[in-house]
Amino acid sequence: MKMLIGLLSLAISFSTLASSGETKTFLYDGSTPSVQMILKGEKTHTEYRYEDRWSTCFRTELAGYRTVCSGGPRGPRNCYRQPIYRQVAYSCIEQVRIGYEVKDYDVDANVMIDVSKLSTSTLSASEKFIVTLNGDDLSLSVVGSKNFFVVLKKQDVREQMSGSVKLMDALYAAELIEAAPVLKALTMTKISLEDTGLTVKMGPVATRENIAFSLNIVKKRTLASDITLLDRELAMNEMVLTSTETSATAVFDVTKLGVELTDGKFGLTAKAYLKASGPVLNASQFGDSLEVSRTLIYTNR
Repeated sequence: MKMLIGLLSLAISFSTLASSGETKTFLYDGSTPSVQMILKGEKTHTEYRYEDRWSTCFRTELAGYRTVCSGGPRGPRNCYRQPIYRQVAYSCIEQVRIGYEVKDYDVDANVMIDVSKLSTSTLSASEKFIVTLNGDDLSLSVVGSKNFFVVLKKQDVREQMSGSVKLMDALYAAELIEAAPVLKALTMTKISLEDTGLTVKMGPVATRENIAFSLNIVKKRTLASDITLLDRELAMNEMVLTSTETSATAVFDVTKLGVELTDGKFGLTAKAYLKASGPVLNASQFGDSLEVSRTLIYTNR
């Protein structure tokens, strides 16, 4: 009963209203490049009060005694009286902590979403932009068609108080990058090393500006931690990239990158990944396919 009262008071404390707001959506299909929307909300904070409420408490009372003996049948037996206790319920008053929301101010958010699409793509767009205002917390998310990466190029949110109202002006500028050519490139089939040239075989690279490469080289040690010799993104002039309609080859000269693979065992990991001008708002829709890597273990004695 006491636990039931506690759970009831917890439910009461959470039944009060928290900061409120609105959620609005914009379905971009290419016909309208931008949209403006107004969202209204209310910012609150939680305060607490205590109330006395009847509950059920328990006390321990002596109920009697029992005889307890020890010792074997041939030896002396030691006996003593052991008290027996019981739990007795009784009515009592307990203090319950109750939360309630206190209004701080109203919120008016003026949101502009501007979307640009690469003119080279002929695919149709159906990207759903979701703007949520919760109190004075403004957020943007996207559920895309999976034909495009939706990249947030610019985010500018400005706030000011006007009496008892917080005014928010937000601009979100997004760009659509066709996904298929990038995903096709982000496959690695082979990694090899000849002399100082590390060669990676991958899918065809149609647009180099959307693909980035990084290289991690470590010297492996048996009785100690590995030593990192290189771990960074590479510039395009630090590799030779050739591509056909079906595949591409990237070659990295490790010596020109400042690494000598002599006297030891080395781990070389080449990685290729999507390179964009901002965060990809629908990245979760593509899972782990936005980057690919291959590792080569090389020994030189």
